[in-house]
Amino acid sequence: MPAKKTFDDDQVIEQIMHLFWQNGYYHTSMDEIVATSGVKKQSLYNALGDKHTLYLKALQRCYHQGLTASVQAMQQLEQAGETPLTVLGMLFSRDLITDQHPAGDMMANAIAEFGNTDQAVTQIINQFYDDYTTLMAAAILKGQASDIIRQDQSSTALAQSLLEARIGLQTHIRQGSQPDIKQREATWLAFLKV
Repeated sequence: MPAKKTFDDDQVIEQIMHLFWQNGYYHTSMDEIVATSGVKKQSLYNALGDKHTLYLKALQRCYHQGLTASVQAMQQLEQAGETPLTVLGMLFSRDLITDQHPAGDMMANAIAEFGNTDQAVTQIINQFYDDYTTLMAAAILKGQASDIIRQDQSSTALAQSLLEARIGLQTHIRQGSQPDIKQREATWLAFLKV
């Protein structure tokens, strides 16, 4: 008879996500995962999979949490009557400096660590950035319709440029620098403004 599982999968993935976020995939050992989760190695393997599978689950969790929180924050700003530029400012600078998560962004960290060498990782990252670009492009499109955001480029092209600037900031933050996020945000909003 199999032993009864004594841990919550979601809670364990959350703990492991923060560990991978802080250390990266290659600098996180299974022993650290076991110590952080408090779950025996064999139980982890049986219930959640090997290290690579755990990393993919952690990356998926980060993706869903980040996107859900961004959509909720966007909706709150829109319901409060804020302008599309305010929404874009939030999407640009959201969680760049926070005590809730390790430095940088787990997706940007995964790109730096894996490049395009792992198809499963690349697929999750691409989907996240496609979805985030769509959020930004929707806000830009609303601003273009209201004549407050420039119209000489498509909403998607402007959103991609804004996202690439955000990814660059995330990389600098991960390297330990402390850029002036509000100043960068103001510069980009001025660039987008009519």
